[in-house]
Amino acid sequence: MADRDDEVLNALAFSISQVYLLLVHVCRMLPVPIGLPVDAHIPASDAIPAIRRITEVAGEQPMGETPTLQLYSGCIHLLAAFDLYGLCSMSYHDNRADGVAALLLHSQEELESLEIWLMTHNQPHSD
Repeated sequence: MADRDDEVLNALAFSISQVYLLLVHVCRMLPVPIGLPVDAHIPASDAIPAIRRITEVAGEQPMGETPTLQLYSGCIHLLAAFDLYGLCSMSYHDNRADGVAALLLHSQEELESLEIWLMTHNQPHSD
């Protein structure tokens, strides 16, 4: 059973990193780009404060209510996934793992919708 639990946790950790990378990409596309820590392995201790900061400044982006809420929602779902993953890694239960996966799906959906909006509404800016 422990091997399966470890497999699930590894898959969830990979999914968290993929959604985080999507957030990094989306934040670079924002009207006022936001840089996030990015490296081969970003510790949660670096990623979480950066994501929290985005939730604090999301409303300052010059875009409408819907894209602002998509950014905020994508971030809070990702933060909740980090939190629930931590709990799940300390005391594994299938329903916790399912909760992490559901939170990541919600985060990914919001961020992908925002990405599409940004691609159709933003002028490209130089990096």
